[in-house]
Amino acid sequence: MSEILPWPAALSGTPAVAVIERAIERSRLANSLLLHGENLGTLASVAHAIADRLLNDPRHQAQHFPPKQHPDFFALRPAGKMRQISAEVTRDLIGSIQVSPQISHRKVAVIYEADRMHLSAANIFLKTLEEPPDHAFFVLATTDPQKLPATILSRCQRFDFRRVPLPQVI
Repeated sequence: MSEILPWPAALSGTPAVAVIERAIERSRLANSLLLHGENLGTLASVAHAIADRLLNDPRHQAQHFPPKQHPDFFALRPAGKMRQISAEVTRDLIGSIQVSPQISHRKVAVIYEADRMHLSAANIFLKTLEEPPDHAFFVLATTDPQKLPATILSRCQRFDFRRVPLPQVI
C-alpha cells in the first residue's frame, strides 16, 4: 500500500491543515472547499492531498491510487484561447459526479483556477453546490476568489493560504 500524499512542506502542521485533517478524520469536511492563495502550485498540492485522504480511505478500499490516477477523481481546468472553464465541461463534470463512485465511497472534483469559470458554467455548477450528492466533494482553487460569484463563495468552506511561508533555500 502506498503512503499517503504529504501536505506541502510549508503547510505541514499549520492550523488550516490541522482543521482539514480533523474534519476528514471525523467525516465532517464540507462538501465544497475553496482554497485561495498566491501560488496555484501550492493550492493544487493541497487539493491533491485532500483528494488523496478522501479517496484512499483504507476502511473502504485496499488499493491506493494517486489522486490524478484515481477513477473517482475529476478535474476542471481553464482551456481555450480565453482560458475559461466552459459550461459544457462543467455539465460533463456534474454528470460524472452524480453517478456512484467506482471504487471509493467518495468522488472528488478539483476545479483549478475556479475564478476562470464562465458565468454560465458558474450558474450550472451552483445548482450542484446547493444540493451536492452525499458522496461528492468539490475543491475549488483560485488566486483570485473575489472573481467568483458570491453565491458560490457562500457555499464553500474557505481556506486562506496567502500567507504561506516560502521554503528557505540554504
